[in-house]
Amino acid sequence: MTSHLRITQLVENNAGGAGLLGEHGAAFFIEADDHCILFDTGQGFVLRHNAERLGVPLARVESIILSHGHYDHAGGLLTALDLTGAVDLYLHPDALAPKYNRDGRTIGAPVADLQTLRPLTRQMIMQREPTWIAPGILLTGEIPRRHLIEDTGGSFYLDAGRTQPDLLADDQALAIDTLQGVVVLLGCGHSGLINTLDWIRQQIPGRPIHAVIGGTHLLRASAERLAFTIQALAALDIDSLAPNHCTGLAAACHFRQHFPAQFRESPVGTRHHFGSV
Repeated sequence: MTSHLRITQLVENNAGGAGLLGEHGAAFFIEADDHCILFDTGQGFVLRHNAERLGVPLARVESIILSHGHYDHAGGLLTALDLTGAVDLYLHPDALAPKYNRDGRTIGAPVADLQTLRPLTRQMIMQREPTWIAPGILLTGEIPRRHLIEDTGGSFYLDAGRTQPDLLADDQALAIDTLQGVVVLLGCGHSGLINTLDWIRQQIPGRPIHAVIGGTHLLRASAERLAFTIQALAALDIDSLAPNHCTGLAAACHFRQHFPAQFRESPVGTRHHFGSV
């Protein structure tokens, strides 16, 4: 269990302070007791600037984790490795595969050559299964899609001709067990927010979900899906909800309306504290 946890929003669509820069993407700097982790890297245009502006010591990072292989989460990987030096890199085996959007435009990670990437890391851990990367810190691996109402949040493909749908099996979340309960970090939540939380509760039984931070990819969600999500979240009685990035304005308003006491914003520069102070 993690006694002290601080999460700094390094990259997000919106900047929350003077001199900080926003870009479409996400990256989190995590300080969990003696462990420092970078979860996602944004596109790579603002990571270095924001880290310097916020005084975030990326040289202390021991592990980089990619939530999935889209450009707005994995695009800054080379920049991140330049700042951290050779560290452990956790990613799904499909994270660096070609990926395309509904228009046939490439949206995958710009670095797909393992031979180029491998020498820059200490080791590459390519996993599909849940993995404890440190005491109390769980990387989910592939997340079962049990609630069919939760699709990937858009039309994604494995080929430019848009003949092979991409179900984004590489989508992963990070769960950190703290004194207050489990803090969940999402990249985009392409597996579905409730699917993700159900899977984490199965992996860490008996522990409440205390906080959820990150993208939930509900920007194109139907009214039925939004209602399902709100009802399921209400049953979980989560103390802190900070949906951002790809959540979408309508969904964010739903969260704020239904959970006014729990709702948090998380633009660049936000620092979330959990556990002992």
